[in-house]
Amino acid sequence: MPTAAPLAPLTRLAELLPASLDRPEGDLLAPGSSWNLSQTLQHCAQTVRYSVTGYPRLKPALFRATAGTLAKRLFLRRGATRHSLDAELDGAPPLDPALPAAEAAARLADAVTLFTAHTGPHPLHPAYGGCTHAEYERLHAMHLAEHLPGLADA
Repeated sequence: MPTAAPLAPLTRLAELLPASLDRPEGDLLAPGSSWNLSQTLQHCAQTVRYSVTGYPRLKPALFRATAGTLAKRLFLRRGATRHSLDAELDGAPPLDPALPAAEAAARLADAVTLFTAHTGPHPLHPAYGGCTHAEYERLHAMHLAEHLPGLADA
C-alpha cells in the first residue's frame, strides 16, 4: 500500500488555521464533506481534547482489541486515515453549524495546546484502544489532514 505524502505535525496544522479562515470553505474541506468548516473544526477539537480528558463512549473491548487495533496500525503505517467524514463522536455534544468558524478554530487551538502540554497517560481511543502520546499526535494530524486537506496548501 502506498504511503501518504509527508504529514505536517499537529501543532503546525493548528498554526495554519487562523490564516486559512479567510479562504473559501471548499478550499479547505475534504470533497464530499457534509459539514461546514465550523462543524469540522469542532469535531477535530473534540477528538483532540478527548484524547486528554477521556472520550464519552468507547466501542466494545473486543472491537478495540481486534478491528480497532488493526485500523490504527494500518493508518500509522500508511500515514493517513480514512473514515466517514460526517461521523460524530459517540456521546459527544452535537456540532453547532451556526458557531463562527473563528470560534471553532480557537477551540481546536486550545485543544492542541492542552494535548501538547499533556505528559501523563492518555485515555483509551474509542476505536483504537490504547495509544501513546506519539501515536495520538500522528493520528490527530492525519485526522485533521483528512478532514481539512486544504490546510496543506496554506
